[in-house]
Amino acid sequence: MHGCALLVSCLLIFHVEGAARRNPDFTADVPKRTEVPADDPAVRAALQFVMTELKRLSNQYRYISLVKCHRAEVGAANFDGRNLFLDIELDLLKGQLSRHDVIVFQDEHRVISGLAIDEFPEVKFRERLDPDV
Repeated sequence: MHGCALLVSCLLIFHVEGAARRNPDFTADVPKRTEVPADDPAVRAALQFVMTELKRLSNQYRYISLVKCHRAEVGAANFDGRNLFLDIELDLLKGQLSRHDVIVFQDEHRVISGLAIDEFPEVKFRERLDPDV
């Protein structure tokens, strides 16, 4: 799964450091984004959704935890609704930190309808001991 994009509603490609790269084929005006505080109720609900969905996605993410939301912005969606753009840091397992750009999609009634993440977090597990040694 290394290098794959998590696709729940749409395909998005991001830069690993947490700053989205502009798509050179996108020629329309980029919708304006407004920064919102990380403790805003909509952001907290989006973060809870992201963490729940990641844990449901794979058993290897069962111990994943949110370290920090570095930045949260809101902007209009291409169609009805809006998107929450989150720059988050995760602890995958015992200090394995990983930073990601996540977009949470909301419909016109502010109901969360999906998410996209830049890449699947890669968890490094302890290697099993060889039973013959």
